[in-house]
Formats: sequence, C-alpha cells, structure tokens
Amino acid sequence: MCHADTITNNDGTTTAFCYCGWSQNCATLEIAETAAEQHQNRQDDDSDSQD
Repeated sequence: MCHADTITNNDGTTTAFCYCGWSQNCATLEIAETAAEQHQNRQDDDSDSQD
C-alpha cells in the first residue's frame, strides 16, 4: 500500500512523492495533490486485484 504526499519546493513548484519511490514535479499544489491521490488509488486498486 502506498502513501503519497506533497512538498512545496523553494521555486514555488510542488512535488508529489511516495515512499515507494514514485515522484512527480507539478506546477501547483492542486495538481500535485491530484497526482498523489491518483497514485495512491492506483496502488490500492492493484493490491485489491491480486488473486
């Protein structure tokens, strides 16, 4: 299970990241929060679909 979060960079951009190693640089906090949420949901869906 992944737990994604965001951090604001010194230049005003934001990075969405996860403890699994995934990260995505984003222009705004809103975009980063959406990316983090989508990453988390994708990982949760993947783990639920294992047989």
